[in-house]
Amino acid sequence: MIHPVGAKPLDRSDAELSNRQWPDGWPLSACQRAEVAGADDALCFRKIICACHAHFNETSGDMKKHALITTSLVLALGLVTGCSSESDGDKARPGSAAQGGGKAGTEAPKGPVYAGPALPGLAKQQAWSLPPAKAIDLGDVLLLVKSGQGDYARGGYDNAPLDGTVGTLFSAYSSDKPESVTLEFRDVHTGAVRKSLDVEAGTVAATTWHNGVPAVAVTTTRTQESDGLSAGKSSITVTVYGADGARLGTIEHAGDGKGVSVHEGHLIEQDGDATLRLTPIDGGAPRKVTCTGTLARCSFDRRNNEIDGAQAHAPLITGTYAFHVENASTYASDPEQLVMSELATGKKVWSTADVAPPQGVKLDKDHKRTSGAVRVLDVRDGRILTAWGAGAFSPDTFVTATYDLASGKQVGGSTTYRYADFPGDTINTEGSSVFSPDHKLAAAHTKGGTALWDLGTGKELWKQAEGETLLTPRRFSANGVLYGDTDKAGGSGTSALAVDARTKKVLAKDLPSDGIPLFSRSTGYGYLTTDDGFFVFPAERQDG
Repeated sequence: MIHPVGAKPLDRSDAELSNRQWPDGWPLSACQRAEVAGADDALCFRKIICACHAHFNETSGDMKKHALITTSLVLALGLVTGCSSESDGDKARPGSAAQGGGKAGTEAPKGPVYAGPALPGLAKQQAWSLPPAKAIDLGDVLLLVKSGQGDYARGGYDNAPLDGTVGTLFSAYSSDKPESVTLEFRDVHTGAVRKSLDVEAGTVAATTWHNGVPAVAVTTTRTQESDGLSAGKSSITVTVYGADGARLGTIEHAGDGKGVSVHEGHLIEQDGDATLRLTPIDGGAPRKVTCTGTLARCSFDRRNNEIDGAQAHAPLITGTYAFHVENASTYASDPEQLVMSELATGKKVWSTADVAPPQGVKLDKDHKRTSGAVRVLDVRDGRILTAWGAGAFSPDTFVTATYDLASGKQVGGSTTYRYADFPGDTINTEGSSVFSPDHKLAAAHTKGGTALWDLGTGKELWKQAEGETLLTPRRFSANGVLYGDTDKAGGSGTSALAVDARTKKVLAKDLPSDGIPLFSRSTGYGYLTTDDGFFVFPAERQDG
């Protein structure tokens, strides 16, 4: 590398950079030092010379001479190509080889100012904002989709997740004619675009890669018209991207894609009434998951990514495991059982048939459960969280308990709740709960309102008292705020409420029904969309 006259070679030492002097005592500014420390040698030198070039008109006398000499030297070497009034952080940079090409920048967006009510658990001032949009949470990155017209996609399609997050964020006007869109991978803290990809997309949807890693799936459909003799053919191509914008895998699949889902790095499709076919997107042999029983039926529900039997429900894939249902039929005399097996081999690992149901579950004279309803709510850290139907004549009542994966022994106590049905939902959501991000707490939607319990011990922490306005739990913040819905007086709709999860103390009431923020799983940042914009907030500091 060539260095300015009288200057030492540049290194990455902050201390040395802070003392770096140009000829005749001209120090590098803090801004210049930051740019120098983060650049490679050639780019580093170009940045400094750009700074000199910009500074030239602000100098005078001998100082101007030195600036002129330095700039002239570099001009002679042809090293100031690319200098402009913009910083490199304001301009797009070439992306990686990911499909569609890419570009990135570091400039934070300048969007609208939030004017709504304070949101408990979040800072009073937004970190950044955009015009109205919705986003896919990829951890410390939020993925947004911008159309060719410059508008941001706002989702709102069928099969939206039950937890309020985004499922399909973008869908082309015509299913067989992809549209040009831009995928923006924005830093959740600052809103800066880490990566930008221009792609052709029929749909852009939230998904997961192997072991539950958040990802985004871009799907396109290709149709080959009939030539008059042979039948027309359709196929779909699915490309999955990670939070850094890198392509994780691509797969092409025959058919129009209807009924096909993307989950945990697999294409999920129905293969007969009782079988699901799981095809790895990154290569490998497909795996079939088959439910058993007379006239057995089971399916995959993309709203909660569960395998759905007649009365049994569980995550279809959880890490390196998959579930299926035994006796998945109303004709079976034995209760349904959930079986977990190794995803790669199909080898059985654990079954609800191998353990004793928790206390509170009624058994018949043959010691079989009188209710066939059973759910697996979560598999984490070698433990399985389950919910069991309490009895044949108590269809709304479930007993929740945790079991050790290796031994099948119950861990901690259990809780029994009579759950509230949501008649507009066609799947059985009874026995499920809203979990805190750290999975230490759960809030149950019971007939008497919200009840909150400790997942580790099974101990109930509190429940709503008789006469209180019923609260339907929706989601937790990372720092212990529980948001939910309440009915307005006179049945004129709903409003949102926020309470301290540990104490039930009301922190905010009469929030807009659409004013419950979503929370980034890994950072605790909250975000929400209103008619005025898309707003992102840091978590509220707990030290006052």
